[in-house]
Amino acid sequence: MDIAILGVGSLGEAVLIGLLESGMPPAQIWATAQPAERAAVLADAYGIEVGTDNASAATEADVVLVAVRPGAVEGVLDEIAPVLEGDAVVVSLAAGVPLRRIAARLPEGVTTVRAMTNVAARAREAATALTAPDGTDLTEIEDLFDRVGVTVTVEEPMMDLITAVGGSGPAFLFYLADAMTTAAVDGGMDPHAARVMVDQMLLGACLHLQSSDRPAAEILDDITTPGGTTAAALDVLNAAAVDDTVKRAVGAAARRGRDLARLTPPLARVRAAAPSPRPRRPRRRSPR
Repeated sequence: MDIAILGVGSLGEAVLIGLLESGMPPAQIWATAQPAERAAVLADAYGIEVGTDNASAATEADVVLVAVRPGAVEGVLDEIAPVLEGDAVVVSLAAGVPLRRIAARLPEGVTTVRAMTNVAARAREAATALTAPDGTDLTEIEDLFDRVGVTVTVEEPMMDLITAVGGSGPAFLFYLADAMTTAAVDGGMDPHAARVMVDQMLLGACLHLQSSDRPAAEILDDITTPGGTTAAALDVLNAAAVDDTVKRAVGAAARRGRDLARLTPPLARVRAAAPSPRPRRPRRRSPR
């Protein structure tokens, strides 16, 4: 399977790293990034072909991951549409751009998919949600994203909520980690020791939660001794209504995902005559 990752920013790079760490050969991955200086840095760092021409990267790709910001998705699709293989799969990683707008800019027969993943793909621990038109065989794409974490399939109306929980979710933990690390350092702890303690605490707690089928609230009750230090900390969080604040934050992120589809007007679709054939890439297609 040959993969093209278009627009390698933070998320695209996380997916790229996860795929390489999973054992995918660098020769099967082509990518683009802007500006050219960043493309050169990525090529040197990961040993893959990275350029600035999206159409060139997508030529002959079996799967094209579109990792640009939402407002740039349709422009990129217009760039690559003339060079896509007839059985290609185009996967948008952008929030808020619906399947109908993706499919409208691609040739008939090309499979369209939306994926919401997160930066934990870098550590091959991402949570990825996939959605596609009814009847789409997602086996190949599920296998691809299983390389960088766990994958679920959902109906498209759930994607905005999943964007808030799964896509933006790591930011909630990073926010907490920063606040706890800062509190430790302000209390006199060595910054390095504080970082190690907080990072390992969060990792261990998440693994504990993942290994149990009990609700998080039950585990929380188990580790909270009445009158103890944890209870004192939770009293402060409850007094500040942190749980409601988190719910509002999730709601705000979900609404923003819905707004993106409305705030980004569809580009006028103007197709010129078929372009002259592009040079074929000098490599053998890998087996699917």
